[in-house]
Amino acid sequence: MVVQERLQDKTPLAILIISPQFRPILGGYERAAERLSAALASAGLHVTVITERRDQAWPALEISDGYEVRRLPCLYRRHCHAMTSLLSFAIFLLRHGRTFDIWHVHQYGWHGALTIALGKLLHRPVVLKLTSSAQMGIEQALGGGLTGRILGFTHRRAKVFLAVSEEICSEAVRFGISRQDVHLIPNGVDGQQFYPAAAEERAAARRVLGLRCERIVLYVGRLSAEKNILGLLDAWEAVDTKWRKEAMLVLVGDGPQWDAVLARAHMPNVAGSVHLAGRRTDVETWYRAADVTVIASHLEGLSNTMIEAMASGLPVISTRVSGSSVLVESPAAGLVVEVGDSQKLAAAIESLLQDAPMRSQFGCNARLKFESRFSMEVLSKEMIWLYTNLVSQTQKLVKA
Repeated sequence: MVVQERLQDKTPLAILIISPQFRPILGGYERAAERLSAALASAGLHVTVITERRDQAWPALEISDGYEVRRLPCLYRRHCHAMTSLLSFAIFLLRHGRTFDIWHVHQYGWHGALTIALGKLLHRPVVLKLTSSAQMGIEQALGGGLTGRILGFTHRRAKVFLAVSEEICSEAVRFGISRQDVHLIPNGVDGQQFYPAAAEERAAARRVLGLRCERIVLYVGRLSAEKNILGLLDAWEAVDTKWRKEAMLVLVGDGPQWDAVLARAHMPNVAGSVHLAGRRTDVETWYRAADVTVIASHLEGLSNTMIEAMASGLPVISTRVSGSSVLVESPAAGLVVEVGDSQKLAAAIESLLQDAPMRSQFGCNARLKFESRFSMEVLSKEMIWLYTNLVSQTQKLVKA
């Protein structure tokens, strides 16, 4: 009845974002959920995010960028975390779920299964976002055996699936999801926060950041095994010293491999040409200081770094992971090399360091592709269209 009234009187839709991990946890999927929430709220929708309150110092209720974040209690301890989190989410959905028109869950697994099952019970359409591919894709993440089959059966009952890349679309179909239920809507970023820097602004950004060099190759992301930072450092060492001596590889981020990366960065052949910036909240400034962005990952769903770099008008060098094909589609916005091939990665870095016209052309193409495919303004309109149609379809079914 609430949905019907909203459709009749044009009241903004109420969207519930289910994101077990959210700010202050900063990762790719958390940032994507945060950006979508802000964009939907900016467009006039009522948006509430429910997430875990892993630390009592985190506020239970927060209003940010026009949307509400509710952190639900859980015991963040071994053997207690999953069960207490699921219980809190179940209580919230049962008590408050009917006040929302759409449930949009950003994580598959037990939280996804719970959301979909309760959505069926309470007649609320569930949108499930498919965030990763390959070893971290939905089929691998849900596992095998009886538990995996039960989780798989439940997940396939979501109303709509969002895939952030063509590769993930294909994996979803192989998993048994109907292609007509899978919508290709990638992650996006704010094109006003991330934008191409003029030469003077690039120089100013370097001064502010204390970086003294002619060219900067930038990596932004977690320092973790799947990101292959040690392989990136191998590639950096293999770049001809003629081009490397006046350049710097800048790593922005933190993670479990920090100590190993720090030790490798101090090895004689690369010492002095690698800067570890740690975790930063001003990543847009680092993009404005850079000349090239590099992604050396073994696997990705859709790299937020790639999108941020494209919005910043930077050429991107990436391994051949999910979503990277956009870089080499005409007009090219970067270079793609095979996963794990440090020598080819080094050659790609070297070619862009020495070819300023290529960097400039790729950068222009990158920004144009961003504006047409990854702008948060464009993508939020697609999401709102999808939500509105889904609510209308649901109302028709209820009437029938």
